[in-house]
Amino acid sequence: MKKAAGILYGVGVGPGDPELITLKAVRVLQSVDIVAAPGKERSIALEIAKPYVQGDVIELRFPMGLSGAERERALDENERVLRGFLNEGKKIAFITLGDPMTYSTFAYMTERLKDFQIEIVPGINSFSAAAARLKLPLAEGDESLAVIPASKLTSLDKVLDEFENVVAIKISSHYDEVLELFSKKGFYSALSVRCGHEGEIATFEPERYKGQKVDYLSLLIGKKVKK
Repeated sequence: MKKAAGILYGVGVGPGDPELITLKAVRVLQSVDIVAAPGKERSIALEIAKPYVQGDVIELRFPMGLSGAERERALDENERVLRGFLNEGKKIAFITLGDPMTYSTFAYMTERLKDFQIEIVPGINSFSAAAARLKLPLAEGDESLAVIPASKLTSLDKVLDEFENVVAIKISSHYDEVLELFSKKGFYSALSVRCGHEGEIATFEPERYKGQKVDYLSLLIGKKVKK
């Protein structure tokens, strides 16, 4: 009798505060055979998940900055590893910081492994946690909201003309440019750095950090000044 194929879970463990992991995420982590964590180095997501893990742990290589053939080779290898376990009937929890369907490494695997059963356990994302820490509503009433990577500076310029609330993520390499663009377009902004992690910053004075290299886990929330 052929053994049933396994199940792949995409599990968001929240933005960093270990208390922001969901009950469903904990239940899945306790029930699976394998927990897959992205990152060759120490995985922040794994540190959050570790108290609940009862199966084996594997680390998958998702180095940042890869492109072209090198990136495809890394994805091919991760697919090969996961597919092998799934063919053995294993249940796998692929853990990610934040939410697995929002700018997540897990998304790279969903299309490649769609011939298996996939279930998603959503998590609290970084900008929701940052807004809570800052006590700053992301949007009110019928206001519009956009979330955009800071690398898309040309698009960000246009987005700021169309939306009343804008979250700029992945700002580390473009901090000064994004901050200046927010100001030019009539937005006030708040900075969140390492929300839920050691050394976090939550401030309505983002100008204090101009000219500095902010942490990779940083974002700016901008709100159009009402006239």
